[in-house]
Amino acid sequence: MNTTNQNNNTAAPSVTIAPRNPARGVLSFVVTLTTHKDVRSYPCRSMESAIKLVERFIAGVTKPARLAAQAETTPAPAAEPVAA
Repeated sequence: MNTTNQNNNTAAPSVTIAPRNPARGVLSFVVTLTTHKDVRSYPCRSMESAIKLVERFIAGVTKPARLAAQAETTPAPAAEPVAA
């Protein structure tokens, strides 16, 4: 019996916003974006900028799935007869 063992361990994209105190009285944030390909961290000076970064990341991750769902539910336009 020939069987192939495929390892499909793919993690869902995730986001982490962590506060950092680089100096006394200064609060900044580090946003960590994780995909199945890589992990990236970005420093942000405010919670608002961190949230904007996260919103753009989520929009980019969910956009292909949303477009595919729209393509499945939208019927193709019917062909119109051509006058000869």
